[in-house]
Amino acid sequence: MPDRLTAMDAQFLYLEKPAVHMHVAGVAILDPTTRPQGRLTIEDIRELILHRIHLVPRFRQRVAFLPYNLGRPMWVDDDRFDIDFHLRRTALPEPGGRRELNEFVQRVSSRQLDRSKPLWEMYLIEGLEDGHVAILWKSHHAMIDGMSGVDIATVLFDFTPEPRAVEPEPWTPRPTALSELMRHWVVDSVTHPVEAAVERAQGALRAPRDAAAQLRQVLGGIGSLAGSWQAPRSPFNVSIGPNRRFATAEAPVADAKEIKNALGGTVNDVILAVTAGALRRLLVERGEAPPDGSRLRAMVPISTRDISQRMALGNRISMFFVDLPVGPIDPAERLKQITAATRDLKESKQAVGAASIMGVGRWAPPTLHALTSRLVARQRFANAIVSNVPGPQVSLYLAGARMVVTFPVMPLAETMALSVAITSLSGIMGFGFTGDWDAVPDIDTLADGVLSSVEELKKSAGV
Repeated sequence: MPDRLTAMDAQFLYLEKPAVHMHVAGVAILDPTTRPQGRLTIEDIRELILHRIHLVPRFRQRVAFLPYNLGRPMWVDDDRFDIDFHLRRTALPEPGGRRELNEFVQRVSSRQLDRSKPLWEMYLIEGLEDGHVAILWKSHHAMIDGMSGVDIATVLFDFTPEPRAVEPEPWTPRPTALSELMRHWVVDSVTHPVEAAVERAQGALRAPRDAAAQLRQVLGGIGSLAGSWQAPRSPFNVSIGPNRRFATAEAPVADAKEIKNALGGTVNDVILAVTAGALRRLLVERGEAPPDGSRLRAMVPISTRDISQRMALGNRISMFFVDLPVGPIDPAERLKQITAATRDLKESKQAVGAASIMGVGRWAPPTLHALTSRLVARQRFANAIVSNVPGPQVSLYLAGARMVVTFPVMPLAETMALSVAITSLSGIMGFGFTGDWDAVPDIDTLADGVLSSVEELKKSAGV
């Protein structure tokens, strides 16, 4: 049976334009010497995916749009699914260092996915220094968010060099005629709103105080968002083009834990402080050093996914907004201010308000929903996106090849030319900086700034 996209998942399709790509990606560097043959080939990856793809069935489904945009798109089986279209092999020019890898990633990130096929691609990248290879996977944000991405990684990766045995399951695509899509849309559109209304009415009758309290919570969260409506002006709030730049940095998770143990806060607070320090370094090198007290606002996605939703694809996220001090202050004081700000935000219910706004379009006509999505995307709510997704802090292996580090690649908003994403896996924080080609030509400065910021905080913490 066709599965209709949620309002939030559909939003990422509606937001996409020629210059605004709504895919997420990740690049993992692998050491194949842990395999018996000491090599990792495209055939090895092909066999692994074909054995396990039934665990993530969305990877064999495409998006089907209804005529005249009558309803939200639906997921349907791709009756022409071909694994070889989605798997690609390439090699870097020597010496195959980090810069060459980043240049390849930014070229792939500058191209949109083919909507006529399942919305993902995977590349085996050979020719890296030290005998390493890399895997670059790319999926549309309509299909996946950060935490579900980590869940999918646990399907493809193993915790030992010996891959676990997973028996493939036979699969026959189920053809879906337009008439069936239309019938499903009519039933879904008529029954679901009625059921939801009945449930809300019954809940209000059973517990009117609880219903009123929930409404106050939502309104309070929206009010908190409205109170911080406009972010400061910044060089990152410009109309973006289709081309991307990409840079990476890495640091041990243990460093962040030692810093927060000595100076207070959480690991996420430390990551925000490190990012703020890197942003300051970029502005200083541009000759745009801000005065004391200056701030940039980060939009920080947070997962609303609970344990019961593990391995569920799609998006279950909200967000809050954090002001990052980028003036000339002591690194420890920068962390202290961020820790205080995030503590206040957790009490303000701001994320509840963001989730409510993002869910407003649940039953709205798709055309109106698309218009609303684009209108919201053009507002200056924040100067940059900073997303942190933790994962298992143990060694991971792909087809027996040990993962050394992984870096996430984030999409850009229509008027937000910088995204910073961090994935913590196997004891390493991998920072991925994605920027507009013209707006952030000095993106490598941010990567260098992360390393400097970590060392400054370690010095302040005495570790």
